[in-house]
Amino acid sequence: MRNLVSSFALCASLLTTAAYAQESRKTINVGTVVIYPPLEFKDPKTGELTGFNHDLFEAMAKKAGLKVNWIEAGWVEQASFAPLKTGRVDVATGDMWDTPERRENGVSFIDFLNEPTYLYTLTAKADQFKDLAALCGKRVANTRGSKAMLGTVERWSEENCTKAGRPGVEQLEVANGSEQQLMMKQGRVDAGFIGATAFAQARKAEGEDVFKPLGGPPLANFLFGFPYLAKNKELGDTLKKALDEVIADGTYAQLLKKYGLQEDSSIGDVSLVNSGK
Repeated sequence: MRNLVSSFALCASLLTTAAYAQESRKTINVGTVVIYPPLEFKDPKTGELTGFNHDLFEAMAKKAGLKVNWIEAGWVEQASFAPLKTGRVDVATGDMWDTPERRENGVSFIDFLNEPTYLYTLTAKADQFKDLAALCGKRVANTRGSKAMLGTVERWSEENCTKAGRPGVEQLEVANGSEQQLMMKQGRVDAGFIGATAFAQARKAEGEDVFKPLGGPPLANFLFGFPYLAKNKELGDTLKKALDEVIADGTYAQLLKKYGLQEDSSIGDVSLVNSGK
């Protein structure tokens, strides 16, 4: 009798485990950082998660038959990939560029959004910088901790200022685009360096005519990606397929328009994997 009871208990345990595994496949844990509008933020009226990344991933999850369990984290924590490596999340959405350096951490990226980057200034001062070379020797605010952003301006300064015998750009490192814009208004810097998504938010918050991009084409183009552990290839393939379906049915283009992102932010007709440089 004791053996029979033990057998029943073991069977019940296995059934429970199987049911849990089946249920877990219906849910995906997704890390999010909620302080980067228009990509990820909380609606100030309702407190609900929203933004381009949020809405896009929800649409992808629907295509894949998954329910999203959103898990909030700080950007530094998410950028360390600790939530992925510890299994706390399966994938992340938080405002992260796909770069070769980041892929060295054992992660892959589903690239979903272009991020052109621009030098910009107050519209009222733009006439002083009709030629970008006029920025040589000037102060430019840039994002603290972003090697990609700081390196892009440093290389531009070397090529366009230093090699031409002009003084180089002086970079002042700040926390974010909002601090850049405050410093411009205060006259503490002459220009800033920003990505298209943050620039769209600045225009929405400050008005269309307050800031103006300088020069012609962007200094660089980065790719936003959803990181996941590279060993989880099946998950990556599932999510990429879902994203391609969201692009094909027009939802992707609708979300770009909804959040004020320009056409040059579009990834195109299909998504990419590990294409950031």
